[in-house]
Amino acid sequence: GAVRAATVRGPAGAPDPAAFIERHGFDMDVADLADAGWSLAPPAWQRLRARIEAAGRPLGEYVKANGGGIYYGIKTGLNDAFVIDAETRARLIADDPNSAELIRPWLRGKDVRRWRADWADLYVIFTRRGTPIERYPAIEAHLSRFRRDLQPKQRRGAKRGRKPGSYQWFEIQDNIAYHRAFDQPKIIYPVIGRELRALLDREGRLANDKCFLIPGGDCYLLALLNSKLLDFYFRLAMPCLDDPFSGGDMEFRAVFMEHTPIAPAAEPTRQRLAALAEQIQTARQTDPAADTNTLQQRLDQTVYDLYGLTAPDIAILEAALPGAPSV
Repeated sequence: GAVRAATVRGPAGAPDPAAFIERHGFDMDVADLADAGWSLAPPAWQRLRARIEAAGRPLGEYVKANGGGIYYGIKTGLNDAFVIDAETRARLIADDPNSAELIRPWLRGKDVRRWRADWADLYVIFTRRGTPIERYPAIEAHLSRFRRDLQPKQRRGAKRGRKPGSYQWFEIQDNIAYHRAFDQPKIIYPVIGRELRALLDREGRLANDKCFLIPGGDCYLLALLNSKLLDFYFRLAMPCLDDPFSGGDMEFRAVFMEHTPIAPAAEPTRQRLAALAEQIQTARQTDPAADTNTLQQRLDQTVYDLYGLTAPDIAILEAALPGAPSV
């Protein structure tokens, strides 16, 4: 059987639900409302989503096959102690040049844009598990000012201290077993956003726990993640508390992102998309206001062809998307 449905956009809602559904509604097959999850989206969108999914392998499998994964950013447990500005960094290095070994550029989720970073000139003291703090007296002195709040709590109800754990007071709270991935070229994207915003980092920057990273410097993957095609897919597939096609924030946690379909491509196509991604990112990093529309259009068309979309498919997809994504 079928059920009649409609999507109401905007805060005004539908003053007469029955009339609104009659005028703007569409029929959905009850069989499509599976227990595993369903979406009240027009059938044409659902069919297009199914075609996109059929054209690729899950991102989780793709990155695993390339020896990587989708990793969570760093949770220090007390940013007031570990996150510092440029002036504090300079002072710590002046007091002890060895301090530079532990201080890394720091990105927050809100700093990550499509193709570039709005870096706030912040740094993080990255004292991971096993750091010999006695070799870094200036950093030890800096962190000691926060010692009462850095100590792991002995009981959960304690008012001061970080969460219970086996780490030392001067160490980053969580065990970053994959810390070497931060030293590689890597894709970084925020957990929450009105669209996925991905960039390729080659500067060894660390990111907070409002970000995820994919090591490996895969510009082909970067091109796909920043394409219109996957923008459309994400709006249908990612959790969202509001309408993702009208400004609702989506959640791009690894558990959801790992199902993203990544299409296989012949080497010439991979190279073409990687080159376009490189060109766009270089231009946007050099000048955030650079006009990269022509390059983006070439990238999007190549991705449409890769996933086998026809002209009518593209028309449906582009009509569904909101205005130009934020940069």
